[in-house]
Amino acid sequence: MTLLEQLDPIIQDQMRLWGVPGISIGILHDGQVEFAGHGVANIETGTPVAPETLFQVGSISKVLTATLMMALVDEGRVDIQVPIVTYVPELALSDPSARDTITIRHLLTHMAGFYGDRFDPHGEGDDALARAVAALADLPQQTAPGELWTYCNAGFDLLGRAIEKLLEMPFETAMRQYVFEPLGLERSTYFAREAILYSVAVGHAGGGPEPVQVVSPWPVPRRTNPAGGVVSNVLELLRFAACHLNDGAIGPMRLVSPESVIAMRTIQTEADYGRHWGLGWLMRRMDGTNTVEHGGATNGFTARLLTVPDRTFAIAILTNSDNGGPAHSAIAAAALERFLGLHAEMPVQVELDRFQIERFAGQFRHGLADIDVQLKGDELMMNRVGHEPFRGEDTSYPPAKLAPISATEFVVSEGLFEGAVGELIFNEDGSPRFLRMGGRLGYPVDKPADR
Repeated sequence: MTLLEQLDPIIQDQMRLWGVPGISIGILHDGQVEFAGHGVANIETGTPVAPETLFQVGSISKVLTATLMMALVDEGRVDIQVPIVTYVPELALSDPSARDTITIRHLLTHMAGFYGDRFDPHGEGDDALARAVAALADLPQQTAPGELWTYCNAGFDLLGRAIEKLLEMPFETAMRQYVFEPLGLERSTYFAREAILYSVAVGHAGGGPEPVQVVSPWPVPRRTNPAGGVVSNVLELLRFAACHLNDGAIGPMRLVSPESVIAMRTIQTEADYGRHWGLGWLMRRMDGTNTVEHGGATNGFTARLLTVPDRTFAIAILTNSDNGGPAHSAIAAAALERFLGLHAEMPVQVELDRFQIERFAGQFRHGLADIDVQLKGDELMMNRVGHEPFRGEDTSYPPAKLAPISATEFVVSEGLFEGAVGELIFNEDGSPRFLRMGGRLGYPVDKPADR
């Protein structure tokens, strides 16, 4: 029985549980590659998912952007320790001091401190990134650079603009020349006009009690390409992963130096609970072994690329559903346990006194969600309203139970966000400063939201 045949029951169960129309999955293990497609690429047409079907991979794109940046480091064109204004001198930010001190390392590690979920379109021309960067001046500087980890899409847009200026070509052209073509990623693209030449999935919303439906728009704004615009398939993602697992080379072709690859997967900063960040990669610890990975989510798509360098293992999972996150988390966890004997370390609930529990209660807001934490009897409950940035819709999720895992952290114990950790960050006077959840900093509702 093949590896994917062993996973088939959990794949089918997760697709049914979450209403996922289609999944494409690939595994690299012991030098062998397996891949398969399940379900349909589009519920309107019933076209089946093939292993080569293209999906949006969302923020996995950031690792490709980081890889290109490190290739430029290898060439001596870039120093990640210097301020980004060295390469983008026209940059304007709301905090002039931060503008002058934010480095490429800060951007690669999500430590720049400015609000990052900006997806407003700036056209589809080659000047889209230049126009987007010119509009960053009104982004709130939530923390000082280097002070506190918070996920920042706009920071990778800024990195993309630096790449354009360094190489004097559009970002997508640079990526094709420096990464896609050397690796043989023949179908990976940023553009719908190229993706439609092949088998390609569309995004879907709904599942469970809600009807599944195709969503639009399909492409992300071009300004978002460095942060989340790649369209690819599991075969080509595994080829990219294999290059990283082989310290930057595939056969005689070297993409980046071993030193740069190792730096990318070396912990650069602590992120949130159980997660650390390298240069572009997210890292977790499982049974004493490091996993190196990145996820992605766009309009109707979710994705995950996970590697275990010490075991030369990689798994790529692509889903055409907003609900795909729990499915690919469960599938990846099953694969790691079955094939590598690695088990996720689950947060342990702690007992707190009434005063400590009451401190969690409050309403918090950021650009992608309103989060209301309430104490009902002895139970903490979360009500969440999500703000979908691409199709402009709000979604109210069912109330979910929360379990405290420290005096400042809780874990969601059920539902679509099961396993997600929230962390209260306090001011010096003991008042709540932020609720950090999903990498975003939510303000108490008496302060304006970053939208």
